[in-house]
Amino acid sequence: MRRPRFWNDTSLLTNVLTPIGLIHNFISKQSYKLKKPYYSKAPVICIGSLIIGGGGKTPVVIAIQKLLLKKNKKVSAASKCYKGKIKRPVLIDKSHTSIDVGDEPLLLSQFCETFVSKNRKAALEIANNYSEYDYIVSDDGYRDVSIKNKVNVLVIDGNIPRINLKQFPAGDLQGSIDDAFNLADILILIDEEKADKQIVEKIKNYKKHCVSARSEYQIRNDDKSEKITFTGIGMPKKFHNTLNKLKIKSVQNLTYPNHFQYGRNDVKHLLKIASEHGKYSLLTTSKDYVRFNDKNDPDRRLRDIVGVLDITVEINQPDDLMRYISNKSIN
Repeated sequence: MRRPRFWNDTSLLTNVLTPIGLIHNFISKQSYKLKKPYYSKAPVICIGSLIIGGGGKTPVVIAIQKLLLKKNKKVSAASKCYKGKIKRPVLIDKSHTSIDVGDEPLLLSQFCETFVSKNRKAALEIANNYSEYDYIVSDDGYRDVSIKNKVNVLVIDGNIPRINLKQFPAGDLQGSIDDAFNLADILILIDEEKADKQIVEKIKNYKKHCVSARSEYQIRNDDKSEKITFTGIGMPKKFHNTLNKLKIKSVQNLTYPNHFQYGRNDVKHLLKIASEHGKYSLLTTSKDYVRFNDKNDPDRRLRDIVGVLDITVEINQPDDLMRYISNKSIN
């Protein structure tokens, strides 16, 4: 789905939808409480966000994966296979595409063994049965209180553009901000100087263990030319704002629905644009890039010429974060 523009501000429509959001949040919370508990053999580090899409979870999952691997921990990832066609639990391998398993799990599988399933607990179960992992890192399940033996990490990304702070369907929020903070064991605050002041005040009031982090950027295949950007992510404006910050000039921005699966005709269209503007004139995100494969781009013609913005999250106190995760998982 495309993110509605009315989520940016408060309006008559958002006021009408707000009660629906409150009801939706209440039903969601109750459904988690009624689920049969699942006790994971390996501690599960669940990364959560305040918002539905574009909240900075994926680069934080990858950052934590890397930190744990650096500590010689045996790590896997588990995900709910959002927008993927595979229904049974599987370990992602090189034969899988984003159509099979979803774009985010495919991205995570570049760093460690990654298990997916339409059923959250089935993904955790296959991971626990596959090997003796020290940790399972998940981009899903933050609000699922039926999962036991887990550490909840809430990501607050200061790069999120202005939003109305209303609960879905009136806005981007997955549930109430207070609920998200109450569930958190650890907070990771990315680029604090850009964060919404209201959220920063809540962080101080809740007195949760908070670790600061910063965003870092790198562009693959950059020839410093003007760009035609394309993306199908939860918050495209965040991508465009980042390009402005990096002083990258875009002459055209193509926006697709979130998790959009590019077909051969889309690839042909993008190649036509590239032929008119020059090699490396196209620029996209790493999450979009993993959606191209030998089926929609059989000769790698697009993949070999498209620029990719890679966003990484660097934890400012990595040892502090690892120590706190270790202590929480022991307790």
